[in-house]
Amino acid sequence: MTNLDFVCMQCAQAMAAAPGKKSDKENLATKALGVLLENGPYGMILYLETQKNEVAKRYGDHLLGLLRDDTLQKYLSPVPPRYDFQEVIKWLRDAGQDLNKYLFIKRLWQQALTYARYHCKAIEETAESK
Repeated sequence: MTNLDFVCMQCAQAMAAAPGKKSDKENLATKALGVLLENGPYGMILYLETQKNEVAKRYGDHLLGLLRDDTLQKYLSPVPPRYDFQEVIKWLRDAGQDLNKYLFIKRLWQQALTYARYHCKAIEETAESK
């Protein structure tokens, strides 16, 4: 049995460890999470694409990487090997044809972004308290 929460936690830690200002990473995670909750995975990918910065690209890479986990691949169609906007939206369009898969993707990304947000906040608070 696979602990999906652990897979999301690993993704979130990688997102928080990516280069960039901690406040920018926390803000992006918060905003991307809001878009994901309101507009779903497709809306969130569109949001990340409009940001045109390295943190957003890395977040897209990490969120796709989460879905490339070997244990998740049996539930999803092959995930694009890297973050390429056109490939990702085509893949999401295909995934959206199966509501269960689409909601599964949304839930995993929701958990990873929530953890990334709090992880970035915890790093800031720890660094400031020293």
